[in-house]
Amino acid sequence: MSPVVATPNPSSGGAEVETQVKDFQTFVSFVLTISIFGASTFAVIMGQMDDPAEIWAPSPPPFTLAQVRKFLGISWICFVLALAVAGYSSSILALWRQRAVRRGAQDGWWKNWDRFGVGASVLLHLLIVSAFLFLSIALVAYVGAVGWVMVGMSSAALIFGLGLSGVQIFEQI
Repeated sequence: MSPVVATPNPSSGGAEVETQVKDFQTFVSFVLTISIFGASTFAVIMGQMDDPAEIWAPSPPPFTLAQVRKFLGISWICFVLALAVAGYSSSILALWRQRAVRRGAQDGWWKNWDRFGVGASVLLHLLIVSAFLFLSIALVAYVGAVGWVMVGMSSAALIFGLGLSGVQIFEQI
């Protein structure tokens, strides 16, 4: 049985918000999928890893094994935090919608959601891209050129995400 959904009044601009909520739910599903994949790096962090010094010998590696583990750990934390933010923000959305239905207050429930949803989206973007950035930095220690290409692509994605977030925040003002 699916939960009752409070549908905003189209004359008050609520139909647009309902579309935004559905878009957010799709985005959260995407983030959950990526985060589950990324959180699996925990096994790599805890497992036996080759020392980059052996791969790069006789030259020094760009990063030590201890640094690589820290980068992977930071990446794992970002993925896990993205899982938490996605899950909790979806729960908050469901709670606000259900309260609106119980109170019969179809108009206005989305006013709080609009700002909260943008904030959650911005945070999710930053966490996912940061996680991939740190994975890419860790990759540099093992496959230099490929790792640096991914660092560049992750950095570009971070800049794009910040720009997109800025547009979303600016539209809220």
